[in-house]
Amino acid sequence: MGFDSVSAVLVAIAFLVPGFILSSILAMTFRRRSRSAGDLTLQYLTLSCVNYGLWSWLIVLMVQGNWLASAPTRSAFVVFGVVFVSPVVLGLIASRSYRSEWVHRILSGFGFKMHRFIPTAWDFRFEQELPAWVIVRMKDGSSVYGFMGPASFAGDEPEERDLFVEAVFIPTEAGHWQPAADTGGILIKGSEIATVEFRRVDSTTGES
Repeated sequence: MGFDSVSAVLVAIAFLVPGFILSSILAMTFRRRSRSAGDLTLQYLTLSCVNYGLWSWLIVLMVQGNWLASAPTRSAFVVFGVVFVSPVVLGLIASRSYRSEWVHRILSGFGFKMHRFIPTAWDFRFEQELPAWVIVRMKDGSSVYGFMGPASFAGDEPEERDLFVEAVFIPTEAGHWQPAADTGGILIKGSEIATVEFRRVDSTTGES
């Protein structure tokens, strides 16, 4: 590998990796629209610049003090911290701040309103993780009655919106739901689902 190739790799690490790490941490909290490779590259560069901007004072001290020559070990720790550790910390702080009520109040005081991108109603409902009785109506006309709680799961892959309902119930003629014998849950393929109806846990539909 020649000098030019090594330089290209180092430049890519320096200006893309921090942004990629920060973007990946934010993606755990914020759902975002799909972007082209060019847009993602620009996003990584921008986030990397934000990261370096916060540590610009330390970078200036390193250059002026010639730390690379006088203190190579300390320089290695600083570079590792700025490139790899700092984006993780910034992403966690940003995610936590977004969920804080005081951040919303401060921004509202300046006339800003925070919006979250939620791609589908499916994502909106299931990311709330609220327990509910569900009636899953299938495309073949049949229905599955069940309870979705903390042990249930809803897939968020656009290609396969499958469901795991942790407990299956059978409706009675009196209108109550009785647990199916030895129910261990049911896996439902997204391609077979027509609609999903939710009923509050405190409703009279089900029995505990």
